[in-house]
Amino acid sequence: MALCMVATLSATAVDTFYINDFTINPGETKQVEINLNNDSVYTALQADIYLPEGLTIEQEDGDYLFDLTDRKGRDHTIASTLLSSGAIRILIASQTLKTFKNNSGALVTFNIIADNNFSGSKTIEMKNIIATDDARVKHYMPNQATTVTQEGYTPPTPTGEADCFYINDFSINPGETKLIEINLDNDSVYTALQADIYLPEGLTIEQEDGDYLFELTDRKGRDHTIASTMLSNGAIRILIASQTLKTFKNNSGALVTFNIIADNSFSGPKTIQMRNIIATDDARVKHYFPNTTCTVTSGGSTGPVNVTSLVTTSCDIPKGVKVKFNVGVNPSNANNQYLAWTSSDNNIATVSADGTIETLTMGTVTITATTTDGSNIALNYVINVTETQQSGNSLDVNGDGYITSADITVIYNYILGN
Repeated sequence: MALCMVATLSATAVDTFYINDFTINPGETKQVEINLNNDSVYTALQADIYLPEGLTIEQEDGDYLFDLTDRKGRDHTIASTLLSSGAIRILIASQTLKTFKNNSGALVTFNIIADNNFSGSKTIEMKNIIATDDARVKHYMPNQATTVTQEGYTPPTPTGEADCFYINDFSINPGETKLIEINLDNDSVYTALQADIYLPEGLTIEQEDGDYLFELTDRKGRDHTIASTMLSNGAIRILIASQTLKTFKNNSGALVTFNIIADNSFSGPKTIQMRNIIATDDARVKHYFPNTTCTVTSGGSTGPVNVTSLVTTSCDIPKGVKVKFNVGVNPSNANNQYLAWTSSDNNIATVSADGTIETLTMGTVTITATTTDGSNIALNYVINVTETQQSGNSLDVNGDGYITSADITVIYNYILGN
């Protein structure tokens, strides 16, 4: 959904009638949807569509070919006419005051045609958007602007390096919910802003009744509102607008807050991306911001896990035998340096600083390593017995001084009579 333009009359802030931004090639015909997001119920709706040079709406016998989706009531019809201003007015009505179904999604579809000379980036505007409810009360919705670009078109260089909309890097634990801020650094003044947020696997934004819970900080103007919607590409688009063109306060700091949730299997690092960041000033001029990225790291393990020696219980480890373990940790610590190892039960085994475990009796050992930055890691240990050594031990059946799988092979052959 493109940035809201200001309606000349009062509007219901959460109810919008809009076309999502899209791309089109010269000479191409493309189906376009007009979406209605509405908390209130409506029976009729009108809007005036202003097309830029190079774009036309498909016609047949002089009639514009607008169609209604299955959100219409049983007897809803749509009509259209060309106004003297050059706008195309559409009117949707029901003779029996049927209401539109559901609260979001496409209500109207039509085909738009780009002529062979279409290029760059153009704007479709929708103005004079008025809906009526089942009591025939009029509701005035905000004007809308949709950006239509030629495929492969590169937008203008962002307006000034100082103007940026971004999330700082942060760390989050698996299963944790964390409050996140979206910051706006701006030298220019802006009244509205949109951005598309792309989340990596394992992270979600907190919702309530299907709505994303974005909040504005005290940098907002008196009547700024924020709305959000899930796009077909999986991004979450946020839109901040003011019906009276109030500007954002100050020149830096958090403008938006929301809670982000990491699932129980989340592990970093991952990247959150924000793209298609566009702000408008009080003259309704668009300013294109650079895309921004945020690195999200996992905050560490949720605790140690139980690991078991790879020697079978039928081959008890005698008291005092030292077993050298190779322990791999995933995710690895940045410097991979271990200050200390500890055992969960010193009656089973003692652990040396280098990771050597001296077994006292057979059993399960929980191992925790402390890293140089003070954090504990004990996830996904891969433990391999590399050797056990004790000269003269009765289990060293092949006499090589080690208890290894070679001794098991000798015992196995003995049992088979070889």
